[in-house]
Amino acid sequence: MWTAVTPSVPWCPDEWREHLEAIAPGITLVHGAPPHEESIGTHAVHNGWDVLLASRRGRLHAHRGEHREDAGTVLLCEHGWCAAVADGAGSAPYSRLGAAIAVHAVTHALRDLLQAPLPRPGGVSPATALHTALLTAASNVQQAMQTFAERTGCAPRALRTTLLVAALHHDDIGLLQVGDGGIVWLHDDGRTSQPMQGDAGEFSGEVAHFLPDTGALARLQQSVLVQPAAGCAAVLLASDGVEDPWYPLPRHAATLYQQLQHGVSCEHPTAAGVSPARTTKVLNTPDPVRALIEWLSFEKRGENDDRTLCVARREGSTWAPSAAV
Repeated sequence: MWTAVTPSVPWCPDEWREHLEAIAPGITLVHGAPPHEESIGTHAVHNGWDVLLASRRGRLHAHRGEHREDAGTVLLCEHGWCAAVADGAGSAPYSRLGAAIAVHAVTHALRDLLQAPLPRPGGVSPATALHTALLTAASNVQQAMQTFAERTGCAPRALRTTLLVAALHHDDIGLLQVGDGGIVWLHDDGRTSQPMQGDAGEFSGEVAHFLPDTGALARLQQSVLVQPAAGCAAVLLASDGVEDPWYPLPRHAATLYQQLQHGVSCEHPTAAGVSPARTTKVLNTPDPVRALIEWLSFEKRGENDDRTLCVARREGSTWAPSAAV
């Protein structure tokens, strides 16, 4: 029986709060207040898309009285949206701060960079603008984390985190990833695909790259991918707390998404070994944030990590897997 314990240490050391607020204004209200320790979530409908995100503290962290190390956020842009998921490294003592800084910095940078009006004929295309914005936003994340480390005297490695990003701009979707976790693309024709590979190692929990380590920015920028939104029914961003129980995620993504759409039934079963905490649907409910937080408490033997999932789907989409899935 797992018992949730309130952390005895502050989410952010008091002497660091001023520096944190200077780098990421408002961040302590979103990630640091006690009511948000167990879980956070957000839901927005904008520009024909429905974007839902929730993050839940893992059972082991809750039992030990440790903070949730995952972070996630969604921001709306003039011509779309941007979403980010991060998973702080368990070996890094302030990874929760690194994850929160990363998702804040990347989404706010993208929102600011993508406010430009429609390009004139012969000018920079929206796809090119999105690609450039993703490269710049990645650099902003690295700089924000390094600046925080310098101002507080904290070792950069103490902030280590992964980062997964998806952003819609006009008719294109851009993606970024460094570290483990999974991004899955659900096609209108019923296929699923994994547009980029993460940095997971040979063993569970082994990750090749973390921000803000040397080489991580280059890895993040090399991952930039921009694709037309046409033909996309949904994009999923999952921290490894979701990816591992549903491994391999590309194979089980169809089952996972069907469960979110329709609930669990004989027609829509769960994956092997996953015991659902919520058997009714999550999407298109009166309170989808609460529903997704409840869904994230599913059980699977040996899987007790923090869990964060973002589901960005074209509004009104009722995706169904193709016969080949």
